[in-house]
Amino acid sequence: MPVTSLVSPRRRLLQGSAFAVSLALLSGCANAPKSMAEIPFIGKSSGPVASPVGELAAPVARTWPDASQDVLNQRARGFGLVNAPDMQRYLNALYARIKTKAGVPAWPGSVHILANEALNAYATGAGNIYVSLPWLTSAESEDELVALLSHEFGHIYLHYHQLEGAVEDANTAVGVMGIGMALIKKTGQAAGWTQLDSLSTAYAVGRGLVTTVYSRSQESAADNFGLNLSMKLGYSYEHGTKAFLERIATWEERNQKLDKEKEEQLLKAIKQQSMNDAMKTAAKQPNNAVSVSFAQSTGEISGGINSAMQQIGFEVNKAAAKLRSDHPETTERIDALASAVEPFPEIQANTEPVIKPLRNALQEKRTAAILKNYALAFKAINAPKDPASLIAAKNATAAPTATHAVPLFALYSVLNEQPEANGRKRADPSQVLEANFSSEPDRAWKAYLERGSKLKDGRQTAAAKKVMESGLAYFQTAEEAWPDAIRFQGETKGWPEAKTMAANCGKTFRRMSQRCTQAAASPAELADVEKKNKAKTEQLADKMFKKK
Repeated sequence: MPVTSLVSPRRRLLQGSAFAVSLALLSGCANAPKSMAEIPFIGKSSGPVASPVGELAAPVARTWPDASQDVLNQRARGFGLVNAPDMQRYLNALYARIKTKAGVPAWPGSVHILANEALNAYATGAGNIYVSLPWLTSAESEDELVALLSHEFGHIYLHYHQLEGAVEDANTAVGVMGIGMALIKKTGQAAGWTQLDSLSTAYAVGRGLVTTVYSRSQESAADNFGLNLSMKLGYSYEHGTKAFLERIATWEERNQKLDKEKEEQLLKAIKQQSMNDAMKTAAKQPNNAVSVSFAQSTGEISGGINSAMQQIGFEVNKAAAKLRSDHPETTERIDALASAVEPFPEIQANTEPVIKPLRNALQEKRTAAILKNYALAFKAINAPKDPASLIAAKNATAAPTATHAVPLFALYSVLNEQPEANGRKRADPSQVLEANFSSEPDRAWKAYLERGSKLKDGRQTAAAKKVMESGLAYFQTAEEAWPDAIRFQGETKGWPEAKTMAANCGKTFRRMSQRCTQAAASPAELADVEKKNKAKTEQLADKMFKKK
């Protein structure tokens, strides 16, 4: 989802990964695993895979994390959750039926709606299931929603969240770099790289790969489990599980095209930035005419090298994402299920889809208004300079979404891009976000962060601190809020205090330790990392483009 930001893609990349990479380089690879079999849980089964028919295997006993705490943590991500009580009652009634049919009606957890416009859904070890708005607005039948919920519940029932502990340990294990190295060699993109040349990429891809070979098998098992359960509940394979997977495939195909367009825009920007940097340097030289001519040539070369390096990054990331993806290729999943149901003609019977209950839920007055307002809000966020977006954003902040984060952020984004719409006083547009703070069910960490940051940028430091302290007081047990709060602490109170806060974060939230440490990196430390990375890139470029 587009987010208003003054930080360049290059700077965001450095803040998000380069500092961690440097720490990884210092730690060495002495303990790197020699094979995938040495990685915890890789290749080990956590239980039998459910068949499309027959009885379910008995669930594994487990200790449940706090479901309400889990919800708070999800609210600290992005724009948080959509407070839509009537739709949530409908979804949770379906979830209750699923749990009852699986023989575990008393298990904790509920269904919540993600406040984003991507087709997304996931489950957590606390028993909660999170589904995004597009699933509700695009699903054509209740069969499809039950298939989605049954699939996500499969991850919970089969206890695949036992790997969450392994991820925490892997986050600080130097062994992930060894895995990344193997991946890079496999892609063939690192021809001619030495081990040191590859370490930064290895670390980035390795951490994500630690549990993913196993996760791909999990996904197929959850598909079979979901089909089994939805069939037991009397829903259609054709309109349920198959339709749910086909919708994902269509979404992915559309986004591949958009991703390609973004890549091309970024490569073009990299080349232009290299040219601009070279021309600025040339303007300071005594013989300006000669310097400019030379700068044009060196700028083009530098831009070509930088964009070539970025293109390699794209390709490595794509290969890594494919290998470490939690989801196998969706078309593979569709084909696998088709093969699984082939011996069972009764599953393939074209039964009528269940449409009316979903239609009634979507047409309920408050739910319909919420969905309409969110659609207007996303439209405004995606085109804040469009004159029509002002009306859309204002309408989006009408009841019942007057205190919801997404509609308020839409109005803020439009007022930021169209200051004349704010009247003669030209008040700070971010003040509209404060309406979100007054409603406990609607609060989103992002609203506090954006409001605090804008006040800080406007040199209203005391007011900014007050906003952020209020936000962290509410979200203090939500691990996702801490990296942002730490960086804000460094910017307003000093980096030593930020590092102290990061250390406390690491003790309280183990798997956030690295992100909290990154957030406490001062501008000087980031600049040093950038300088070292630039030198390394130039060394690598010399190897790639040297004359033979």
